[in-house]
Amino acid sequence: MVRLGIVGIGTIATDYIELIAQGRICGLELAALCSRREQKVTELKEKFGLKARYFSDYAQMLASGCIDAVLICTPHGEHPRMAKMAAEAGIHILVEKPVGIYEKEVEDVLKCLPRSPELICGVMYNRRASKAYRFVKKYLSETGIGKLVRCTWIITDLYRTEAYYASGSWRGSWGSEGGGILMTQASHQLDLMQWLCGMPAMVMARCSTVDRPIQVENEAELFLEYENGAHGHFLASAHECPGTNRLEICGTKGRITVTEDSQVEILRMDADEREHAKLCRDSFTKIGGAVERYLFDDSDNKIQQAATIQNFIDAVLGKADIQCSLKDGLGSLQIIHGAYISSWLNQPVRLPVSDEIFSEMIAQKEDLK
Repeated sequence: MVRLGIVGIGTIATDYIELIAQGRICGLELAALCSRREQKVTELKEKFGLKARYFSDYAQMLASGCIDAVLICTPHGEHPRMAKMAAEAGIHILVEKPVGIYEKEVEDVLKCLPRSPELICGVMYNRRASKAYRFVKKYLSETGIGKLVRCTWIITDLYRTEAYYASGSWRGSWGSEGGGILMTQASHQLDLMQWLCGMPAMVMARCSTVDRPIQVENEAELFLEYENGAHGHFLASAHECPGTNRLEICGTKGRITVTEDSQVEILRMDADEREHAKLCRDSFTKIGGAVERYLFDDSDNKIQQAATIQNFIDAVLGKADIQCSLKDGLGSLQIIHGAYISSWLNQPVRLPVSDEIFSEMIAQKEDLK
């Protein structure tokens, strides 16, 4: 049994507490809750019948001896500092996405982890638990679709009203969130894109704020280039309604399409396009192929959240490998940093970018003066 503590008892932590109270994660005891809002914790304990101890001080919770692992659900900028404190206290760590705002702070956590190699340190990128994307990952690694030609993700169904940004004083600002849609909702898809297709080498981006009283972007368009010459496109929006969720991965031997996180279509071509283009005598003849379609039933976010927490518990118990390690979680952050710098400078940027450059440029934003 893993004794878990949760720090940062806001909206997302409440969702996780409900999953735990419903018995949807095995091998876990919710042993402690840490927040400056004692009344909020009291209400949750009464609502879900919890026996977890209350702490107002995070360091005291880590030193209490009543927890083996911690789930960090505080604002983004607090993630690395709190993860480092937990690692130094010998506590297993699952941190909410993104891993942090500044790469250097995350790297500081990574440097201290080897001192306690038995510790598990994961990131709550729960979309990696999706059956659809795990199926695609396995297919790409075992069968493949040839050389990567293009990957395109249209993820414009991340709709947020003004009430969302007003729900927390830290939302919608550079100082506390470190960014907008790329740093928050769409970081899930950026994580999946680099998990499935690899890290891009270059990004050209346009980030903008549309129809919302916030400082950060709620719309982003990224043009990506990979080392092999393949191109990527990432279009994200939190103001478009109803929006679209569609991923296409095109290779020289086929194409994979994922729609709404649940419908997967695989087109397997009869020949590699590069060879076909050289040998075909006709100017317009396309390559034939076969289509396979699959439907998965776990696109609901709560199913994937429960599966990701379960994976963390199983990893702590030595029953599984961690789904997304802290080091893995850096990939999407590096793409985000590059996209912001590209948008601010209006020019292509090679990845990864210097953390010093990002820090200097974000410090120029109005709310940090």
